[in-house]
Amino acid sequence: MRKKVLVISLFSMLLILSMSLIIYAKDAYIDGDNLNVRSGPGTEYEVIGQVHPPDVYPILEENEEWLKIDYQNQQGWIAREFVTIKESTEAQKATEKNREKRVFPAIIPNGLAGKVVVIDPGHGGRDVGAISVSEEFESTYTLHTAKVLAEMLTAHGAIVHMTREDDRYITLFSRSTYANTVHADVFLSLHYNSIPEYPNVSGASTFYYNDRDQKLAELVQDGIITETGMNDRGIKQEDLQVLRTNHRPGLLLEIGFISNQEEEEHNHARVFIEATSRGIVTGLEQYFHNQ
Repeated sequence: MRKKVLVISLFSMLLILSMSLIIYAKDAYIDGDNLNVRSGPGTEYEVIGQVHPPDVYPILEENEEWLKIDYQNQQGWIAREFVTIKESTEAQKATEKNREKRVFPAIIPNGLAGKVVVIDPGHGGRDVGAISVSEEFESTYTLHTAKVLAEMLTAHGAIVHMTREDDRYITLFSRSTYANTVHADVFLSLHYNSIPEYPNVSGASTFYYNDRDQKLAELVQDGIITETGMNDRGIKQEDLQVLRTNHRPGLLLEIGFISNQEEEEHNHARVFIEATSRGIVTGLEQYFHNQ
């Protein structure tokens, strides 16, 4: 009897775990330009934004005419007739195709367990950073990305600290000092690039200051490019204060151009932010495995 109860309990735990791993079964591939996102399933509801092709959004709920999606860290509804619905396996296949371009060696499971990671969402408060094509602030995008990355790192067993968790101003010196104080195994400052006069410029780049961090930069940059398929702008050694005054291994990441309309729109889809975060996590796993 005791063995039977134990088997049932283990089965229940596995069932709960498997359910927690299910994210979304279908994705919405946007077909129509300037497709309105509404607060409810009908034209009588308020427009809260717009989406454009080739963006892809996870479908949270659906009825005959409307689809609920995850939009800019909130839930919104779009008209079904302007969307192509595909099973999420299609997105997975696309990711696998990107991975074929670069093959990572096997990663030790839980390689991040116990590692202290400080995530620094760039800018904040009166320092809004760059302003996007749709007049959104860089500081808003960096905070949203940081929260998704923090969730993923925590799930991998890392001990995560953030220099800010809301819209507040923090000096560069305070950000690096915080990483030194908590003895971070790695410090990541998240940013988005912008060159308004050249709206077609795109891609991700990674900056480091100390020579010891070059390999870390290479691995994280490779991870981001492999998972997202973004234009690879490479790694660069730069004298940036937030890295120079930081005594811990550290990087500053420029994750795309919000002066580029297509790349800014990627930041409205959680699925893309998750892909970016997976790339960063993969790079960190490789870094700690090689130490």
